[in-house]
Amino acid sequence: MELKEKIKNRKGLSISVLIEPAKKQENLVFLMHGFGSFKEFPLIKEIASVFKNNNFTIIRLDATNSIGQSDGEMKDGTITGYCEDLDDVIEWSKNQKWYQEPFFLAGHSAGAYCVSEYAAKNPNKIKALAVFSPFVSGKLFVKTDEIKSVLPEWEKTGLRQWESSSTPGTIKKSGYQFIEDCLKLDILDSVEKIKCPVLFVSGENDTTVPIKDQKLFLDKLKTKKDFHLIKNADHNFKPEENFKELQGIADDWIKKFI
Repeated sequence: MELKEKIKNRKGLSISVLIEPAKKQENLVFLMHGFGSFKEFPLIKEIASVFKNNNFTIIRLDATNSIGQSDGEMKDGTITGYCEDLDDVIEWSKNQKWYQEPFFLAGHSAGAYCVSEYAAKNPNKIKALAVFSPFVSGKLFVKTDEIKSVLPEWEKTGLRQWESSSTPGTIKKSGYQFIEDCLKLDILDSVEKIKCPVLFVSGENDTTVPIKDQKLFLDKLKTKKDFHLIKNADHNFKPEENFKELQGIADDWIKKFI
C-alpha cells in the first residue's frame, strides 16, 4: 500500500512524498529523480520496483520547482534546491516508524548528484549508493554539445524552453539561475568522501552527461564499485527495452546486501 505525505521544506514549500512500506522491511531506500522530472518517471518507477521486490521500504519525492506534485515552478529550480529537498525529507523521515540507518540511496541524473553529495557528507548513514547517468560537474555540463548550442540564447533571455520527452505536450522551462547554480557544483570535489559500495550505471548513448564525464566520477571513487554500461541506451535508458537489463543489474547488486 502506498502512502502519500506533504511536508514543508526549509523554505516553506510543500514537498510531495510517496512511501511504499515493505510488509517485512529489511532495508530502506530514498530514491531521487532527475532535474525537471518527477517521482513517477518511468525509469524511477522501474528502479523502485526492484527495491520493492527485495523487501525495501521505498521513499520517493517530487523535488520542489519541478514538474511533479510539489510546490514551485520548474523555471525556478536548481540542483542545490533538489539537494536541500532530499536533506529535508530524510530529516523528516527520522521521526517515522520505518526509518532505519544505515540506509540506501539511489538517484538518476541530477538526483544521482544529490544522493552522491549526501553520501559524501554523511558516510556513516549510508549502506550503499546507486547512481544512474549521474550529473557530474557544471563546468563539464556547459561544454557538452547539447548545452553549448542553447546556452547563448538561454543566458540572453534568462529562460530555456523545450518539450518533455517523457510527458509529450508538457513544455519544460528552466531559468538561467539553473546554469549559475550548476557552475558551483562538482561531485569530483567530494567523491572521495563516499565510503559505501556504489552501483554505477550509464547509457552508451548518453549525450546529456557524456560517458567520458561520468567516468571521471567513477574513476575517483575509492570504494567498492560495480560499473555497467548499457548498450544503445540514452541518458534516460531509452528505448525502454533497456529497462529489463537495468532491472537485472540493480537486482543482482541489491542481493549482495540482503
